[in-house]
This record gives sequence, structure tokens and C-alpha cells, in this order.
Amino acid sequence: MKCIYKNRLGANGELIAKKYLENKNYKFIKNNYRYERAEVDLIFEDEKNKILVFAEVKTRRNKNFGNPEESINLTKQDHIKKAAMGFIIENENYSNHDLRIDVISILLKDGKAEIDHFENAF
Repeated sequence: MKCIYKNRLGANGELIAKKYLENKNYKFIKNNYRYERAEVDLIFEDEKNKILVFAEVKTRRNKNFGNPEESINLTKQDHIKKAAMGFIIENENYSNHDLRIDVISILLKDGKAEIDHFENAF
């Protein structure tokens, strides 16, 4: 049961992050993109600046285990980078874009979302 709850929290956080990036006028491309065994949560395009934004979303209800973004270790970073490269390989129409990996940290407290957006996180 715990796993289902955790996935619901993560999916909720991804929806919040998606709306947040759309409000910044980024164009949504894909969510939960997988390349081999690597995955990235959200892919957006900053059309004005020709940048592909790969966003990893971390959502928590409290800081008992630290800030949400602190859970992204080096292995996870490598997987996100691999997924980003895989997306470019499979979608050559974006090969002239710059790439950026962002982290969106969401803390849900009292029904409100505190959002921290780290551009070029790693």
C-alpha cells in the first residue's frame, strides 16, 4: 500500500511542476520519458531560447529526510543525463537545441505547494 501512496504523491508533484513550467511559457513535450533503463520526469521546450528542459521532480510532505532535491544522488543524475541524451538520439528535430537539466523541488504543506526551481542543477 505504501508504494501506491508514494507514487500518487510523485504523480501529484509532477502535475504541479508541469503547470508551473507551463506558466513560465515552456511548451510541454513529454512526461516520464524512458530510454533504456533511464528516466526523466518532464521534458519541456523553451521555444524562444531553443532550449530543451529536462526536469526531475521531487515531492515530499515534510523535511524529515532533508529537502526533496537532496535525494537526487550521482547515480540518479547519471540516469537523467542518459535519458536526456536518449531523447535527443530518438528526436533529431531537437538536435539544434541547447539542453538543460532542472530540478523542481516541491514541499506539500497544508494543501499548498512550496516550489523551488533549480535551473542547470547538474
